[in-house]
Amino acid sequence: YVPALSEAVRYDRSCSYFSSYALARAARGFGKLIERLLALGGQAPRPAVRLLVNEQLDREDVQALLETGDTSRLESQLKKRLKSPQDLLARQRLAMLAWLAQAGWLEIRVGVMRSGVGIHHGKFGIARDETGDAVIFMGTSNETADGLMANYENVEISTSWQDPERYQHYVREFEDLWGDNHAYVHTVSLPEAVRLQLIKFAPAAPPVVEPQEDLERKKAAMFWQFIVEAPYLANGGPACDATALVELWPHQRRVVEEAAGAWPEGRLLCDEVGLGKTIEAILILRRLLAGRGVRRALLLVPAGLLGQWQGELREKGGLLVPRLMGPTTLAWPDGGTEKVGGLGEALTQDILIMSRELARLDDNRAILLTAEPWDLVLLDEAHAARRGKQEEGEFNSATLLLQLLRDLQLKGKARGFLLLSATPMQTQPWEPWDLLSILGEGGVWLAEFKAVRDYYQAVAAVRQGACGKELSRQAAVLIAADPDFPQPPGNPINLTDTTQVAQKLAFVPPTQRDDMAAWLRRGSPLGRRMHRNTRGTLKQYHSLGLLQEAPPTRKVEDIVFEYQDVHERQVYDAITRYIDKRFEQIEKEKTGKGFVMTVYRRRAASSPLALERSLERRREGLKRVAAHLAYDWYLQAEDVPEALEIDDLPEGEGVGKVSSALPTDPRAAKAELAEVEGLLDSLRGLPGDSKRDKFLEVLRGITDEGRAVLVFTEYGDTLDYLRTCLKDIYPRGLACYSGAGGERWDGEEWQRCSKGAITQALQKRKIQVLLCTDAASEGLNLQAAGAVINYDLPWNPARVEQRIGRIDRIGQQHPQVWVVNLFIRDSVDDKVYRALQKRCGLFKHFVGAMQPVLARARRMLLYQEPFDMADLEATASLVQTDALAAETYFESQPESPDGKPAAITLADMEEALKLCQEGFGVKVKALKEAHTYEISGPGFKKTPISAGLEALEKETKIRPLSPFDPFTKKIAGKLLRPGERLPLVVASAQEGPFRSTVAMWVRGQKPLPITALVELKASMSVWNGQPPEPEAWHRARQKARQAAERQVKKMNHQAQKRVQMLMARQIMAAKIRLTKELGRFLMCLGGTGELNAIFNQQMSQNTPTAIRLKQCFEMLGNRYPDWSMELRQELEDFYENLPTNKRQARILGKEVDAALRDPRWQVKKS
Repeated sequence: YVPALSEAVRYDRSCSYFSSYALARAARGFGKLIERLLALGGQAPRPAVRLLVNEQLDREDVQALLETGDTSRLESQLKKRLKSPQDLLARQRLAMLAWLAQAGWLEIRVGVMRSGVGIHHGKFGIARDETGDAVIFMGTSNETADGLMANYENVEISTSWQDPERYQHYVREFEDLWGDNHAYVHTVSLPEAVRLQLIKFAPAAPPVVEPQEDLERKKAAMFWQFIVEAPYLANGGPACDATALVELWPHQRRVVEEAAGAWPEGRLLCDEVGLGKTIEAILILRRLLAGRGVRRALLLVPAGLLGQWQGELREKGGLLVPRLMGPTTLAWPDGGTEKVGGLGEALTQDILIMSRELARLDDNRAILLTAEPWDLVLLDEAHAARRGKQEEGEFNSATLLLQLLRDLQLKGKARGFLLLSATPMQTQPWEPWDLLSILGEGGVWLAEFKAVRDYYQAVAAVRQGACGKELSRQAAVLIAADPDFPQPPGNPINLTDTTQVAQKLAFVPPTQRDDMAAWLRRGSPLGRRMHRNTRGTLKQYHSLGLLQEAPPTRKVEDIVFEYQDVHERQVYDAITRYIDKRFEQIEKEKTGKGFVMTVYRRRAASSPLALERSLERRREGLKRVAAHLAYDWYLQAEDVPEALEIDDLPEGEGVGKVSSALPTDPRAAKAELAEVEGLLDSLRGLPGDSKRDKFLEVLRGITDEGRAVLVFTEYGDTLDYLRTCLKDIYPRGLACYSGAGGERWDGEEWQRCSKGAITQALQKRKIQVLLCTDAASEGLNLQAAGAVINYDLPWNPARVEQRIGRIDRIGQQHPQVWVVNLFIRDSVDDKVYRALQKRCGLFKHFVGAMQPVLARARRMLLYQEPFDMADLEATASLVQTDALAAETYFESQPESPDGKPAAITLADMEEALKLCQEGFGVKVKALKEAHTYEISGPGFKKTPISAGLEALEKETKIRPLSPFDPFTKKIAGKLLRPGERLPLVVASAQEGPFRSTVAMWVRGQKPLPITALVELKASMSVWNGQPPEPEAWHRARQKARQAAERQVKKMNHQAQKRVQMLMARQIMAAKIRLTKELGRFLMCLGGTGELNAIFNQQMSQNTPTAIRLKQCFEMLGNRYPDWSMELRQELEDFYENLPTNKRQARILGKEVDAALRDPRWQVKKS
């Protein structure tokens, strides 16, 4: 069009429907035409441009037009089509047409079919120059966006001098149409009202400059296209991190890169509290969702943390993920809900947050196992997945949660796992190794736990220079059988040669012992699969200059108080007698039933209001029993700590299902009712509160120092009590945060506020005191505070670190944080927590390997066993002498980040937003909140979007700016035009959850790879807007697609091999276990003779033993075992050291039967 019309002085065109877009398309090339007409002045033909457009009317309207000339219906339809185009280029071209109409150089006629059926659809045009020569074009090309830019169409072009007959044919055709002389088409002049409406688009000055081919829009389109595809590039991993809404610390960058790269081999994320395990998991998920193997992900988290996880995914990861609230409701991050037909339908969500308590139930587990398989299953607080029987030989037993994980893994319903726990070992050293089994570890390491024990004894012995022959040999067997074990420091050795490896361990020079022990530690499955960063790790990062600020130290102070008023002491003594008496009575009925009295005891120690409300609720229950009315069998939620987990409860109790243990006999209820009412009267008559008074004294001292304070309690009732006490003391500086959300006192009333608003107010020093329940100790970053006061202590000592971790984290401005604990003198809390401080260093630092001591202490705090300092001391001593327990909590060593640059960053995405102009089809308006924008335009409803954490925390309706968000991809798509041939070629390939993208810049005949936005910017800066040659463009596209396909196939193949290897290790572990148990059984049957001969002889008999042995033979592949020298020696040693009575017990075959029931045999079936 542009070359032809540059020479033309007359232009006749039969085009398509009358519309703004069609008229604008017909005006391509008009710049030079207008310039030529202006130069001709009065000699220019009028009209110089004649356009024939079509319109479709009903038969009745056509008849009226033909018979009476009534154009009203036609005028109405044409006006509807004449609107200002959204596209800037189209607006500029329509303005040229409007100017021509205003200047009298353009006329338009409208054609309708005389029959009233169909449309005038002929597409042709004639452009003539001053000499009368003409170019004629005719074809099927539709004057629509798709027709002009995307369709396959035919257009035939000729000239008047080459084909004069064809030229004359189309001249006659056009004149017949224009003069309304055509047999089938009736044409009329454009109604005046419509012409005047068109003229309104005319510019003041003649538009002689041809509008540019949208150069800025095209650059913006390429910019956006690269942004949404960058995470899928081969080097796109860092881009996933750099576009998240949180900046990673050095240790987190290392964890994210290693764990994401290892998938489908799972990882244990075991960083200390406050060091960002959740962030690590979210960033790992982002990488994997970017075509690296994960499409479907199931996130199993504690019920109390569903909302917390959903918020973190949105605010830190830019991921909008629904959470399952009961079996039929999905809750979305913006507060909206969606009803589903049941759990099965909910599980069709590609990414879903679900409570582990709901998932583990038998009925729900069955539904989970029929759902489409998951690419990744994430479990938070993974230590809850453990054996049902805490005994070394009870590998087969499992809690419901561990059973769920095993089923998902072994039945092929999950390809990879990510397990999070700050305390992977709670009470027994095999607990983290059971979790490693879920991650796919097996083989010789996990056939029997004795191998692990012996290995870590060897590690300790190497460090001490005392690794004897047998320990060296046992460790060498494990290393030789492990293809993933790394080479030792120094000269490499043949790791498959057990003799060479054993010699290396047995003869270690004193100067190399620490390095050799560290190698053994790192090389084990636990060392390879577990990331455990501690505050010690952060100190090392700081010393290496990789972390700007060192983690703070802690100052711990215990405030021990006594009841100051005699009456107060008497009241609490009476309450204690009531609780002790009822506890004893209820426990006689059923062990564990008296747990309700433990709840009351702890609430009594918390605050008078907490106890008063509990007794009031019990009073109401007793009244109903006494009156023979229905009553609640369970405690109300208000009585139970918000952060209570199922592990805290007696056997048989569930979260939210703590028995109220009300008497069933109305007479007994009346007797207890009288006692409870007396206690309530005494409690309400107390003249004061010694604990509160001491607390206020301590609190004032801290806030006078200029520190903001977090005050923790387990109970919402105590929080209510404290905020009533404090609102007059801190009229503008008081806030609270609980499971119900956040509130601030404005001097007159409590105002609801978001988690983000609480955080920001604390940072701006507008909050002096923040009252928290333990719900606030999960996920809130409150490092702007400088002190924690534990108004009451949790009954799970491990939760203490959660509380302190809210302020003891990176970003803490105080070099030292203060921790203050309130205790009633000689109470159980006082005794237990003092013992834990003294023996384990609780409050001062994370206790790590001392978790078994905390578990024992928790039983004492729950009154499940009496306080016994000697027991705690004995447990601590056992842990200290257990090399394996210490190794579980060995910290990761710092490593320098690899420094790989990110292809794009979050700042690049903000820059991309600022490139958008209204004429591009996407309107971007900056809002008041920093880094926050409103997106609108055709196809968009006004949508706020933000790259700012503060804005996202404050308002759930704001979408996070993320390359993963379909909304962001919609913006990118809106900027592209159909069929547009741009020099940036982006090709993708996909196989299931694997997707890869390759980007190239077409310049000349050789395309350049584009791996980062900086490279794209450099290429765009010298681009003049000309499209690349079609052949070169298609070659580049094909080359990019082939490269992407190769990458996808490679990723898919590698993942399949890894999954097969992990499954094979499970079978191998089960086979080794069965082989060893079979060997021990055969020796106990027939002594130390030829084992396979004994095996064959016993199988041939008609006995229960024969049936068992035939099953062993079948499970071992219908082959006799190969009894190696090492195994034979191990079995003989076992037999010689086994007393006669235990040999006889072995003949019963219980151990063999357990090996036959090993859950890992399921892999063969799946």
